[in-house]
Amino acid sequence: MMLNNFEDCCAFAIAALDGVYGWVSETISITIFVFVFNFLAKWVLKRLHQRLESQKKIWKICFVKAIYTPLSYFVWFFASIQILDLIASRIFVNLPVDNRHTLIAVGALCTFCWFLMRWKSFVVSYMHAKSKTKEITIDPGKIGALDKIGTVTIIFFSILMMMEITNRSVNTIIAFGGVGGLALAFASQELIANFFGGFMIYLTQPFTIGDWILIPDHNIEGYVEDIGWYMTRIRSLDKRPIYIPNSIFSKLIVITPSRMSHRQIKETISIRCEDVSKIKSVVVGLKEMLQVHPDLDHQQPIIARFTSFGSSSLEILINVYTQTTSTEGFLKIKEDVLLKIVDVVEMHGAQLAMPTQHIAILDKHEPALTNIP
Repeated sequence: MMLNNFEDCCAFAIAALDGVYGWVSETISITIFVFVFNFLAKWVLKRLHQRLESQKKIWKICFVKAIYTPLSYFVWFFASIQILDLIASRIFVNLPVDNRHTLIAVGALCTFCWFLMRWKSFVVSYMHAKSKTKEITIDPGKIGALDKIGTVTIIFFSILMMMEITNRSVNTIIAFGGVGGLALAFASQELIANFFGGFMIYLTQPFTIGDWILIPDHNIEGYVEDIGWYMTRIRSLDKRPIYIPNSIFSKLIVITPSRMSHRQIKETISIRCEDVSKIKSVVVGLKEMLQVHPDLDHQQPIIARFTSFGSSSLEILINVYTQTTSTEGFLKIKEDVLLKIVDVVEMHGAQLAMPTQHIAILDKHEPALTNIP
């Protein structure tokens, strides 16, 4: 009897050891398979990336760069689920891993969403780089808008697919939108206003990233650095960051000087009153000089006119336009125009008027003035 019990115990121990060695060996096999798969996938994708890079197929290059990391993580996730199910079925016979297929489906959806976000980010980074080098004509603002629209689209469809996988009804969202959505709308009124304000900035394009803008009502001037979901960042001329909620732009006047087609040179030249006989020839000379100046736009009005008598000078109005709108280029042209104006005035024998004061000194023999009652 005791012999039979001993044999039964030995048989049970051998069976248990076989079971342990069985799931351990299978776990090791799965782990080795994952390592081999990741190595081969990385090798293949690297070769494919080199081939596509030589062909300059950017969308495909971004696809290859984006897919490896999510794929590798998903393989590890899938292997982990299989190992957990294996351990549960071999050791804890009565505790199998429930909803294994649902977990794998959710993991696959999250991995696919992650891959799409990475692919979008790589494409957007490429477009930003090409926009800076002027290889493509899409401005940074439109690229940012495409980036945000792509993000919203991926998240929206991922949520719908997640509800389908987990057997959740869309009516739940509708019910939440009808009851809790109303309270949420009141609580997040400013947030929603700024979100749609940013959307309208992308849609109407009053300015874009890199533009020089001016907001006279708040005395704000600077360059747009970023147009976010909630606020826009402006770098002022003294290099201080200014953060403005997007909803503000629908209520204020925004001037975009960087989009002007020309820049104006408007100056008043003062000539001495003693040179009144030469004023006509000076005006004619200035007109001729401005009409042949190579850096001025001759399709725009060119004005050089004697306009008024000042308190101690003769006033000549100069009004012209340059095609160059950059600050450095404009100031260089303006400097050249002003120097040539001086040359023209001196060439005709006139002189620029300088501020003067006349002091009358009375003779000591003259009677002093007295107050007359």
